[in-house]
Amino acid sequence: MAVMKNNTVLVPFKEIFKTLGFSVSYDSVSKTISGDKSGTTIQLVIDQNTAWINNTPATLQVAPQIINGATYVPLRVISEASGLEVKWYGKSQIVSLYSKQNLFSASNGGKFGYINAQGKNVIDYQTKFTNAYPFSEGLAIVYSSGKFAGFINQQGKLVIPKGNYYDAKDFSEGLAAYRTLDPVSKYGYMDVTGASIIKPHFKKANSFSEGLAAVQIGSSYGYIDSLGKIIIKAQYDSAIDFSEGLALVTLHGAFFYIDKKGNVLINAEYSKADSFSEGLAAVKKGSEFGFINKKGEIAIPAIYEEAHSFSGGLAAVRVKGKAGYIDHKGTMIISNQFDAASDFYEGLAAAESGGKTGFINKKGDWVIQPTLSWAQPFSNGLSYAYSDDGEVYVNQTGQIVWRIKEP
Repeated sequence: MAVMKNNTVLVPFKEIFKTLGFSVSYDSVSKTISGDKSGTTIQLVIDQNTAWINNTPATLQVAPQIINGATYVPLRVISEASGLEVKWYGKSQIVSLYSKQNLFSASNGGKFGYINAQGKNVIDYQTKFTNAYPFSEGLAIVYSSGKFAGFINQQGKLVIPKGNYYDAKDFSEGLAAYRTLDPVSKYGYMDVTGASIIKPHFKKANSFSEGLAAVQIGSSYGYIDSLGKIIIKAQYDSAIDFSEGLALVTLHGAFFYIDKKGNVLINAEYSKADSFSEGLAAVKKGSEFGFINKKGEIAIPAIYEEAHSFSGGLAAVRVKGKAGYIDHKGTMIISNQFDAASDFYEGLAAAESGGKTGFINKKGDWVIQPTLSWAQPFSNGLSYAYSDDGEVYVNQTGQIVWRIKEP
């Protein structure tokens, strides 16, 4: 049973060491806890705020301690020494551990598996997977024979089987929206163990963002918290996820930005609007696009034919039929020279020239020449793309690390 103290998760030391594959020892005289696994050693001392990882000291916010006769240790230092990500879902009292290694869905002869950033197969291609989705919070959705099969972990084990769930969305903030068809289509939410936490009674359900999720009740949208409590009553014609403390909603054709109490902060009298990103939101005034700040003031005049949200300090805009990039002040940083341009992710943005796609840096220089037919933004070091001979993953140097193999 995990406990939280001073924003630090503490867990029983024997269970966590054994779960992570460490051999365990305890010296009752010095009150030293030791774990050893494949060259990684961890030493902690009861009531002392210094841990030793491979003989290197690490400061702990909370010292190991005895609680109700059991020895508890800080989870984060142990998990990070093991190369694991740790998440604590306080309301459900669940601790989730998963590898920091990034995995990418890939197919081979009609079978699906997962590769790492170097293109090496990590989860074997399997006929039982007819589709496989990206990992989120250590879990990934897989399909079998075209139907939702459940969630696998990073070892490829089906840890949340389909059960009574017809389908589901990715995990976010420890919860995943799922759908049932008994007797009609309804959405609820499961936790990372697969247990239904919020019963299925919503017509539609978004992923959680900043502690709230947009749901449709009847014909209207509102927001719930992670316990299923309605925080903002269903009253809107549409509602999207919270971003930077604000959510964009519509009512009777008008756009509004609300806070997490449902207060209207900005009455956006525009024909189109986007979520806030980096303090600004793209809006359409008449036939042109500009940007507003969180006071609802025009921060960048509406002079663009098209505008994306800010990402990495820049926003793609279209002027005279060509795309370029502006900064937060509206200064054109990368001239409008591309046929199309997308947002910056991990320092690079996909751009199109002459009917082909490549990637540019924030100076506008081609880092990956436009030779691809199409490409997704970079995520965890790779971009999923189409080359002339099929689906590929490319790294940030333009090297193809994986290529699809058809049956």
